[in-house]
Amino acid sequence: MPYPAIIPAGYFGNFFLVLVRVTAMIMAAPLLQGRAIPNTLKIGLAVLISFLLLPINQAHFANVPLQLLPLSILVIKELGVGVLVGYVINLVFSGAQMAGEFIGLQAGFNLANVIDPLFSQSVSLLDQVYTIMTGLIFLAMDGQQMLILAVQQSFDIVPIGSLQITPALFNQLALLTAGMFAAGIRLALPIITALLLSDISLGLMARSFPQLNIFIVGLPVKLGLAFLLLIITMPAFQLVMQGFLQQGFVDLSNLLRLS
Repeated sequence: MPYPAIIPAGYFGNFFLVLVRVTAMIMAAPLLQGRAIPNTLKIGLAVLISFLLLPINQAHFANVPLQLLPLSILVIKELGVGVLVGYVINLVFSGAQMAGEFIGLQAGFNLANVIDPLFSQSVSLLDQVYTIMTGLIFLAMDGQQMLILAVQQSFDIVPIGSLQITPALFNQLALLTAGMFAAGIRLALPIITALLLSDISLGLMARSFPQLNIFIVGLPVKLGLAFLLLIITMPAFQLVMQGFLQQGFVDLSNLLRLS
């Protein structure tokens, strides 16, 4: 008498494809990319999330071929979906880092650089402050849970092996990337404007008092003004970043629907 199979057909093949999508998302997601998080921890987290997501996505199981070429195509498609999920949310962090770069360049913070553990690159101190603040806001609004939910919703929108690269997808991705630059400018514009006015004031002082060494006086004035403006604008920065992060998940859902 045949017994019913405990493990559904194609379980291990689909588990592998789910693991590929989740691993790609983790490698591209904010707070998890870079060298600060060990690769063993990333792989273990990807395996755990895949085990949790697989039972609720049996309706999206695909026929996984054993031939090398068709299997490679499926793997590339799952890599693409995972990278898209992580990349779109990471754009918000890049916008915050760009805002810190703009302000640091204007205020003089770029004279001292540090290593950013999230992006594994040399950045100014203000870039690091904005990146850390964005990460804290992301965790405070349960962004890690929203990211896992976004991966789950990606299986509903783009089932396993069904990713299609369309011109509309590329156009929307380009618009989102351009929006990152616009977001960075919007975040930095109030402080940059105030610092620009301070430069104009210092220039007028230099014309009025030629004996005043404006280079020695101007740098501490601009640094102090920048610190004061950062403290004043930090509550607004929190509200704006929450809106950007929430909009990022909405944009991700719309982007996946174009595939």
